Amino acid sequence: MSVIVASDKGWVVDHQQGIDVSYQVCQKLDSTEQTTYISKQGLFAIHQPFRMDSQFDKLVSKSAKSEDASGSDRKRRKRKRTEPNSGEQQAYLNHQRIRPMLQKATEQLIALGRQKGCFTEPPDDIKSADNNLSARTASRTVGPGSCLREGCRRGVMKAGQHTDNLSVNDSSLDKIDLKACCVLPDIFNTLIDHSSETASVVSCLGGEYLLPPHCCFLMSDYTCLDALLQCERKFDVIVIDPPWENKSVKRLKSYDMLTDWDLYKLPIKLLAAPGCLVVVWVTNRQKQQGLVRDGLFPHWSVCYLAEWHWVKVTKHGEMICDLDSSHKKPYETLLLGQFKATSDDLPLNCPSSSVSYGFL
Repeated sequence: MSVIVASDKGWVVDHQQGIDVSYQVCQKLDSTEQTTYISKQGLFAIHQPFRMDSQFDKLVSKSAKSEDASGSDRKRRKRKRTEPNSGEQQAYLNHQRIRPMLQKATEQLIALGRQKGCFTEPPDDIKSADNNLSARTASRTVGPGSCLREGCRRGVMKAGQHTDNLSVNDSSLDKIDLKACCVLPDIFNTLIDHSSETASVVSCLGGEYLLPPHCCFLMSDYTCLDALLQCERKFDVIVIDPPWENKSVKRLKSYDMLTDWDLYKLPIKLLAAPGCLVVVWVTNRQKQQGLVRDGLFPHWSVCYLAEWHWVKVTKHGEMICDLDSSHKKPYETLLLGQFKATSDDLPLNCPSSSVSYGFL
């Protein structure tokens, strides 16, 4: 992410610019030739708020027709409303608590962004819009990442098969052929250390991938963290974005979810440096936010610091959906805390290796 605007209300960040800046200079591992990569065209072309295709078509149709008396007098079928449950009520009250702050801060940051040319005025005519077609098309493009994701899924299923760390550094780049990764299952669950001064292009699983300079990563899940724990590194920042339990995801089986107990087993105390900033992404469910504040943070010896909100806007500075939408909110929440090491945190009883997920 690149910070475009900063104020006492927050920041305007640009993901696309962050990618383009990071990969201005890239070098293949087996060559001295350098090249430049930019983000996929259209991927960030979000010009209108989120709408289903049916909603967008109705909006265009309505704008194309002049309203007549018969249309205005047409009776609409009223939907039966159900009473919100306790969780929905808590979410509503929390939204009302933060709404004034979010609206005021967003308006001020967008105004500052317009002064710097970050945002343009939205078109007056809805018929000139395409419902973000180019962005949605770009997001559906199948590439090497799909193969890598499936390979990682297969790799982490082989629990207990761990090997020594693989180090990729300046002095050994020409001695390691990363194309061999397609036949080495141990590339998964293995700590990869890329200490090059520039971004690198590596070949793996039949595709090419970009590694930013000075990066280190582990392709695994929370059940296979041996390589990370054995490297004895301590981290100044730990970001956790858990796949929270969700009824819709459980019904569709879109991805695997973590239980509350899985989150309690994360080895934060073994990975955090003194004063480490711990950041957890949460949904708008108050039950989850309470779990992090009152359960996970104390368990991890983390002191709660603040609540931040990521507000998503279009290229024109509009929120991606209505702020008061009951189905989808234009913001996400993250909770911040600071690790406070104590004498009780000495790892006298090391936890199980199946204990982590989603660190950056």
